[in-house]
Amino acid sequence: MTIVAVLLLWQQGSADVIDDLKSEIEQKNAEIQKLNEEAEKYRAEVEAKQQEAQTLKAEISRVNNSIGKLQRDIAITERTVERTELEIKTLTLEILEKERAINKLRRGLAGLIQVLFEQSERPLFVSLVGNRFLSDFFTQLDYVAMLEDRILGSLDNLRVLKSDRESKKTAAEKKQQELASLKNSLGGKKAVQESIRNERNNLLSVTRNEEKRYQTLLKEQEEKRAKLEDEIQAIEDTIRITVDPSSLPPKRAGILEAPLPELSVASCWQMGSADSKNCVTQFFGYTSFARAGGYGAKKGHNGVDFRAPIGTPVLAAENGTVSAAGDTDLGCRGASYGKWILIAHPNGLSTLYTHLSNISVAAGQDVLRGSTIGHSGKTGYATGPHLHFTVFATQAVQIESIRSKVCGRLMTLPIAPVNGYLDPLDYL
Repeated sequence: MTIVAVLLLWQQGSADVIDDLKSEIEQKNAEIQKLNEEAEKYRAEVEAKQQEAQTLKAEISRVNNSIGKLQRDIAITERTVERTELEIKTLTLEILEKERAINKLRRGLAGLIQVLFEQSERPLFVSLVGNRFLSDFFTQLDYVAMLEDRILGSLDNLRVLKSDRESKKTAAEKKQQELASLKNSLGGKKAVQESIRNERNNLLSVTRNEEKRYQTLLKEQEEKRAKLEDEIQAIEDTIRITVDPSSLPPKRAGILEAPLPELSVASCWQMGSADSKNCVTQFFGYTSFARAGGYGAKKGHNGVDFRAPIGTPVLAAENGTVSAAGDTDLGCRGASYGKWILIAHPNGLSTLYTHLSNISVAAGQDVLRGSTIGHSGKTGYATGPHLHFTVFATQAVQIESIRSKVCGRLMTLPIAPVNGYLDPLDYL
């Protein structure tokens, strides 16, 4: 139902139209709740499969469950768009109702003021002698007092109506912004779904659906990743930059916004399964994986890894400008960050978001704290869907195009000296 159609019906009976719209909104809420329950089942399946050994069958099952969850997420977003449009129509009618009530009250108020003016124009002595009985005179005085009370009451009602109207207008504006955000999110989720389907098709094509080929592929990717880490470390070791501590914000929680919804800074392994959404799978620095040589000789983990099912919105940690965005898979598939975004913030920090399934922003674009910049995924070298989140001192990070010896092609990514990497948990 378009806004024009709603307005035509409103002229016939606004209360009934508003009730019908509210009934439709409740129906959408019920549909969204059901879809949320279905999406949660798929999320649980994905999480359960994530704990299984890396086999081709398990990976295809994980991908299929991710696609199933995304289909529900897309349906939820579509229903939410429809619900928001209904809410906007309802608010539009309610605003018109307030306008009509205000105009009616104004007309009544004008009439009362006119009568009061006419009464006040008569001198008190004339009114007194013009009445046959003294009681009539006092009745007339009571009438004038009643008019004054009604005028004051009408003015109070007018103020309330105007306040309600402005509240409805503000709510309608917020709903319009919410609608634009939802439509943008819907486009992003559809892009993620297409990306996952392509990933599945590519995996089946490369492995020819054979487990042995899949295990060979995993081994080759791990070897490429290790060699590439050594190449990057060799370059970073040549960078000499002194980071001025005064250029950085104080270390305290809240300096940066969580880069994922429902984020926890606790380890996933220390949490119950019911509380483990978007928790930490690997901390910053010399973790056990890093000490085992996972990132090259004497190199720690340069960020924090958060669990994030494919398609989870990735959020800007602070207001800033996108310094660059790229995809290392174009130069060396399955060996590094995959799709990544780097944002410079006014507070002296820069934040990096990697392994994304899609990117929703471009270099030079200004972003707001908490706004969606992309969606989580499993691009680059990743044993499972997650968000790798790095914090740099802005003065230390730079974008480099490296011709990797491992893959033989140019690959663009952010690099920094070891003192340019900061622990994200100092600021989240």
